[in-house]
Amino acid sequence: MFYPELGVLNMAENACPLLHNFIPLRGAVARDPRIWAKYIGEAIDLYGPGTEILIGQHHWPVWGRAAVVDHLEAQRDLYKHIHDQTLRHMNKGWRPAEIAEAIDLPPGLAERWSARGYYGTVNHNVKAVYQRYLSWYDGNPCNLHPLPPAPAAAKFVEYMGGAPAVITRARADFAKGEFRWVAQVMKEVVYAEPANKEARELCADALEQMGYQAESATWRNAFLYGAQELRHGIFRMPARVMMGADTLAGLATDVFFDLMAIRLDPAKAAGQSMVLNWHFTDRAEKLALTLKHCTLSHRIGQWSGQAAASITTTRATLDAIVLGKTTAPEAMTSGGLRIDGDASRFAVLFGMLEQPTSLMFDILTPGEGRS
Repeated sequence: MFYPELGVLNMAENACPLLHNFIPLRGAVARDPRIWAKYIGEAIDLYGPGTEILIGQHHWPVWGRAAVVDHLEAQRDLYKHIHDQTLRHMNKGWRPAEIAEAIDLPPGLAERWSARGYYGTVNHNVKAVYQRYLSWYDGNPCNLHPLPPAPAAAKFVEYMGGAPAVITRARADFAKGEFRWVAQVMKEVVYAEPANKEARELCADALEQMGYQAESATWRNAFLYGAQELRHGIFRMPARVMMGADTLAGLATDVFFDLMAIRLDPAKAAGQSMVLNWHFTDRAEKLALTLKHCTLSHRIGQWSGQAAASITTTRATLDAIVLGKTTAPEAMTSGGLRIDGDASRFAVLFGMLEQPTSLMFDILTPGEGRS
């Protein structure tokens, strides 16, 4: 946003005084730094001559036209450099981890505090660029269908002479400051023997040292959280509704039923099939919901003549049922919910949906159902 009468340019997060994330550690679709650089450059051309102050949502202002343009040019080149150099190495057949170790910022950027990796890092941003263009697969067929972590870890530890031998060698490497390797090898022991206290503590020690050395706040948080979990276990939080009433009400009905579909437990839906019609009177919406092949699909605007039941209600009532503020029988008694046809299908449907048990899950161990 540009305010010409004030000489103020308000830029997005790709103009903060730090290296932003091409893909956050919390997970997201990989972003396109080439486009970031392009539009920062466009902003310089369009608004630079009239800008005296640069502001943003998550940082302090930059004062003065020359300083603003200098800052934006550095951010433009920061993202373009990482993007271009990653592709240069990709075209030579380098793997993500190899490129991430090889690329650093050039003179003119490396020493600028506003380009430092306090949030994103060159290392994991390189991997995000690779993922965006070539996916997770690094081209090595040995990595195409490996064993999952827990059984692979058991074989690694067996091949390395057993957990005591691995721990002994890792302690020697820890003393030499090889914390990355110690964490990497102790991870295998922990996955092979989750209850091995000595392995957990040594892995935690290595992660803690890596956290102390991390410039990126997100890396530091990840390393120190890992150490915390290994030493004290998961911080268990009680199950609760995953979104508030306002958020749920704000979802389009199409998105609401997509959300319902990802909670379907195939084991509970096995052998079942049905069609349910829905009519939401407060939104003048109709849809047909189909359960087949342990999968829920829906079509907005359709109404099936083969439906097992037709449900007439409001989105507000359905939201209240999902949030646990009322029940289907209560809604039917009050007139907020009407089911024509086989009313039991409504309960059957919701009985197939998985309920959250905790907001937290294992990071450093195989976890329940994953071993």
